[in-house]
Amino acid sequence: MFRFRFLLLVVLLMWLAPVVAWAQTETPAASNKRLFDRTVDELNFRTMETVYDKTFTRRKFPVSLRTQQQRKQFDDFGGNEELKRLFLNYNDLAERFKNRFGKGRTDLAEFERQLSGLLIDKNFEFFIRVIPRDERIALIRAEQRIIKQATAQFNASQDPTPDELATDAATVPPADATSLPTGDAAEMEDVAPQPEVTAPASGGPIIRSAEVPSQHDWLDYLTLLLALGSTLGLLYVLTSVLPEMRARLNELDPTRANRTTDTLPSDRYDEDE
Repeated sequence: MFRFRFLLLVVLLMWLAPVVAWAQTETPAASNKRLFDRTVDELNFRTMETVYDKTFTRRKFPVSLRTQQQRKQFDDFGGNEELKRLFLNYNDLAERFKNRFGKGRTDLAEFERQLSGLLIDKNFEFFIRVIPRDERIALIRAEQRIIKQATAQFNASQDPTPDELATDAATVPPADATSLPTGDAAEMEDVAPQPEVTAPASGGPIIRSAEVPSQHDWLDYLTLLLALGSTLGLLYVLTSVLPEMRARLNELDPTRANRTTDTLPSDRYDEDE
């Protein structure tokens, strides 16, 4: 019975391996969009966690509240309705940042620009005003590290060439000077350097700096494990399970073994002559 269960597990692994491989075929744009949404969720969580922990010295923001819907159900504010309303409003406003990427330009520069824009947004500045300035700077530096990690995972295989970027830049009107951040917002931009991106002069794809390590997604490791499991399971079936099943069938039907050992009738043409 154990061998049959193991055989069923092998068949299941062989069926799952193509499914996981198919999931790997998603387009770079879809993968980058999913990475952007996940990074926005992480930035929003870190922001709300820091403000909550600095407001309540004996309470901790639950680490399980990673999504907007989960944070919307949170209600432990010590009876402070004004703070609760502030959290709920920012939770809804910060979720809208996901709509800023995925339509129009989807290259690495736009990806990083939109994520960095969250740190100089007026709603972000208004929300973190309740914590001391040193805590605000520490929070911004931590979130810039999160953005740097996200840009390292960005798939830039479909980014436009430098010539195409130059053509697009020539058609964009100059930005309004009144839209530049001032005061504390300007300090937020200079807290930490951004990851370096180099563009080759030959017009090839954009290459990230060597300091940024390439990372593999968990789906890559899962695909590798399933492929190895399927191969080992198939070898086990061919070398152990099938021979044993054949031996048992021969034991149940002895005539089967006799039929396989019978020799062909001898040639008697010489005697006839």
